[in-house]
Amino acid sequence: MAHFNKDVRSREIYTQAVCGKGSKYSQTTYTIRPANRPSTIGGCWVMNHSCNAEMVGDFVEVHGRFDVNVWYSYNGNTDTGVAKDTVSYIQQIPLRELDPYASRDGMHVAVKVLQQPNCLDATIVDGGNEILVRVEKELAVEVMGKTKLFVLCCDPPNDKDDEEPLEDDIFEEEDEDFED
Repeated sequence: MAHFNKDVRSREIYTQAVCGKGSKYSQTTYTIRPANRPSTIGGCWVMNHSCNAEMVGDFVEVHGRFDVNVWYSYNGNTDTGVAKDTVSYIQQIPLRELDPYASRDGMHVAVKVLQQPNCLDATIVDGGNEILVRVEKELAVEVMGKTKLFVLCCDPPNDKDDEEPLEDDIFEEEDEDFED
């Protein structure tokens, strides 16, 4: 066991580190207006999702967009069409464990999509003039920034075991003749 000198000091180290984290699951309903009055809905899918994030106060704001495509039938289920729309969103994600020592200057925010936007259901409303599409997604963010760490410093131990030189002959070669 090492014995430390009683002259213990502290130091402040500035470094780049994760200074805050957050995540949020959400369900949002979007309104799609098809060119024709739909009779039934054949399917709905979401694609081409993109997003970026920025620090706003003590939370992260994610700006994103994706395409919603609804396949539907019309004219008494005799024809089909696809209603396409690009929707935008702004998602505010609260941060937990936000480092109070972190400098707000030069913070970098990374966003990770834990669950891509996915259509949960699509419903014809307003006498068939609109389709309501409910979409779920889950986002996570990390805030990187310069922060201050406090570390304890002490003098190196004065153990005699630490001062012994290493032996040069750790491995020995043996020369033996083996006979079959």
